[in-house]
Amino acid sequence: MTASFKQRLLARQRVILMNPDHPSPSLVEFIAQLGVDAVMIDTEQGSPDVERVEDMARAARASGLCALVRLFSPEPWVIERFLFRGIHGIVVPRVDTAEQAQAVVETVRYCFPMNYAEKTVIVQVETAQAVAKLDKFLAIEGIDALFVGPVDLAKSLGHRANYREPSVTALIGDVIARIAAAGHAAGMLVTAADVAFWRASGATLLYTHLNEYAALGAGVFEAAAQAAKGV
Repeated sequence: MTASFKQRLLARQRVILMNPDHPSPSLVEFIAQLGVDAVMIDTEQGSPDVERVEDMARAARASGLCALVRLFSPEPWVIERFLFRGIHGIVVPRVDTAEQAQAVVETVRYCFPMNYAEKTVIVQVETAQAVAKLDKFLAIEGIDALFVGPVDLAKSLGHRANYREPSVTALIGDVIARIAAAGHAAGMLVTAADVAFWRASGATLLYTHLNEYAALGAGVFEAAAQAAKGV
């Protein structure tokens, strides 16, 4: 499953990356039944500690699911600590320059000198500074996908978290198109309401949340319950 995830990512086929939203190995096992391609264990905005990351990664491996970790920092010691927890790859936020992105790749190669190519490396583009240097990011060998962080990008552009502001949406669309035109996988946060739009823009790495799935399911159930009134 891991190799197939990376191969599909590099081939720019559609893949779904899900944030479990809760630090639970059993939820990871459940997610494996939903048809997604990988889980992103979130240590940047979520609560999993190092030991829980190990547990969740173990559950993913046992279920045939690719396990990625979103780091809380791109520093080498952070990358090393999590890469050795049995994960298949990393999602790296807080990267503003191509030099930082290159350092991420070099750290992965340092940790796994013989098989670094088996690890998945996804770098987030989430600041105006990173967008300005996008061509340099695209030239780095060893990055498997560039993932737009729309909320932080909107904030960096002076629009707080509103990435649906038209000028921000247009910029994100342009960034995704440039990534795709360069032959790389482009990632984007999606919801049921906008997934078709971002797919049409060129995004192939579709990032979503288990909570989003649960809310959609709750809506379907409530609609069914309402329709059954009086039956």
